[in-house]
Amino acid sequence: MDADITTIIDNYVDAHTDDVSLLLEELMAETESITGRSFWSIGKVEGKLLQLLIKISGTKRAVEVGTFTGYSALVIAEALPEDGILTTCENSRQYADIARRYFNKSPYGRKINLQLGPALQTLKKIPAGSADFVFIDADKPSYSDYFEEAVRILGPGGLIFVDNVFWRNKIFKKKITNENARAIAGFNEKVRQEDRVEKVMLSIRDGVYLMRKK
Repeated sequence: MDADITTIIDNYVDAHTDDVSLLLEELMAETESITGRSFWSIGKVEGKLLQLLIKISGTKRAVEVGTFTGYSALVIAEALPEDGILTTCENSRQYADIARRYFNKSPYGRKINLQLGPALQTLKKIPAGSADFVFIDADKPSYSDYFEEAVRILGPGGLIFVDNVFWRNKIFKKKITNENARAIAGFNEKVRQEDRVEKVMLSIRDGVYLMRKK
């Protein structure tokens, strides 16, 4: 019954949320055909929430940790103002190549600066206090490190949006054996005790953690 009502709620929420562009739908389909992992992309509902937050906050300088095939990067770029810029980090050349193809197809792709290589190396090159928004959706054991860099590069009032903080509901088990779930559970507890940010956890999709730097 719980699974049934969850599906009903998800379908209802999806039906009452604005659609994404045809290009994003095309990207999602190709991502599935090539990688079999389209579920790694944030999808429509989370994407639209991301866009609203960027617009409401007046973000001009955004940073993304984990490009994958570019779905969320294009979502962010679409919401940025004309003079906005997104720096996105991806360690896989295969995924980056797919993303670049779609950035070139999009009128918003010119706002995206894709950095290929370990995300922490890219983040450490970004000046402190220079970003307005950080989206984290990459390798789970590094979430705490990405968070520290996010706090450093954000100015006061900057937002951090973190995906997958439920990790497929595995963090709710009495004994957590999955490595990624253990890392996420540790990260969630770290943020819960963190006084440099205001925070709220939301039960959207696979769980998101939204924070505002004080």
